[in-house]
Amino acid sequence: MELGLEVTFGLLFVTLFAWFVGVLIEIVGSYTLWRDKGEFHSQEIVAQDLEYIAMAPRSLLVRDTVEWSNRVVGWVELPYERVGLKRWYARLHGEGEQRTQPTAQQSILSQRVGKANASMQHTLSSWVLMSMYVGQDVLLRLSVAAFALPAFVLACMVGIVDGLVRRDLRRWGGGRESSFVYHHAKRYTHWALTGGFGLYLAWPFGGFNPAYMVFVFTMLVAFTMSTAVAAFKKYV
Repeated sequence: MELGLEVTFGLLFVTLFAWFVGVLIEIVGSYTLWRDKGEFHSQEIVAQDLEYIAMAPRSLLVRDTVEWSNRVVGWVELPYERVGLKRWYARLHGEGEQRTQPTAQQSILSQRVGKANASMQHTLSSWVLMSMYVGQDVLLRLSVAAFALPAFVLACMVGIVDGLVRRDLRRWGGGRESSFVYHHAKRYTHWALTGGFGLYLAWPFGGFNPAYMVFVFTMLVAFTMSTAVAAFKKYV
């Protein structure tokens, strides 16, 4: 029960933190690593994730993963549409935008203030669009983790069974018991189920097949779970 609550709140915190960090990475990257792409870099990452999900259109939890993923993308986009943030971005970045030319009556100060205001709105609208794409990407990757939940459950079961066998062998063989190993293995199990996902959720570069993530972290969960159960000192 305690571990379940820790994992639930941990995943919620990690999801929000990954979204925040992802937005910061995209903002910095738009001025450095992918200046030519700008806010559309995160859009490309979303498109790549949708392609990876389309490679596995079936899941034990969802009948059609592609349809579910498109719904997730739409859910994130809906508030931005309702509030008018996407229209705001389109108006400021539209190709046919007619910029107001300064008149002779305007002072130099008012012209500079107007240019600064327009530049600030232009930048903020780009950041808002980035936040939408990053939100879509984070929830898509969280959906991938949910699709892989049966694999993690199986890994936990394998780890528990293997740990119980190792525990009985240690007890009957007269091996030493260490609460230090148990508590640290339990902590690493919690990290593997939450912190490891945070790295995946906030990863800003494309070309990363989520199947590799599932494989690595299922193995890590199975190993840490087996170690924690094997080092458990109380009688079962």
